[in-house]
Amino acid sequence: MRRRLASAITALTVALAAAPAAHAETSTPAEYILPQRWNDDYKPGTRCATPGQGGIYVTAQRRWFDQTDAASVANRNTIPVPVTHKVTEARTSTLEISATITPKGEIERYLATAYGLNYVRVQHWSVGQTVGPYVLGPGRQGKLVWGFMMLDTNAQNVRCSEDQQWVAEGKPYSATIPESRYSELREDEAPVFG
Repeated sequence: MRRRLASAITALTVALAAAPAAHAETSTPAEYILPQRWNDDYKPGTRCATPGQGGIYVTAQRRWFDQTDAASVANRNTIPVPVTHKVTEARTSTLEISATITPKGEIERYLATAYGLNYVRVQHWSVGQTVGPYVLGPGRQGKLVWGFMMLDTNAQNVRCSEDQQWVAEGKPYSATIPESRYSELREDEAPVFG
């Protein structure tokens, strides 16, 4: 169990290594690219080396932007201007995984204690942090939006069988992971008031 959790954390960390940059170019809301798998480690049906070894096969399903705040911006000038915003309210997104392993059997009760594992991943926007700068074109308006890039994953516990094949154990499950802070400028035409 301890190795399985360590493997899961390693797999999630590798998946998170492909996280997007802290901010993107000016854009409209879009579908975000999923991280690409580099190998088939732990994939059910593939070859494994050590019978009895456990692991977790993780696949990315969807990356999405969890918007927490926004600020309206407008440029009535004839030249582009940089726009920024200072965060006025702290925001945090957290993933926490914990497990306890207790040995079974009469002798183990006397010789061992429970083992535990905790893993916490936190993404945070602090008060006073700057969103931007982005360049807002002349005669344009929009919103500076910020929050967190999230990754939905599916996972399957696996065990290496005697014939050295990864075999699924139990039911598949899913998790949503806060990958990174994220911000962008969404802009459109500014109305002309007469």
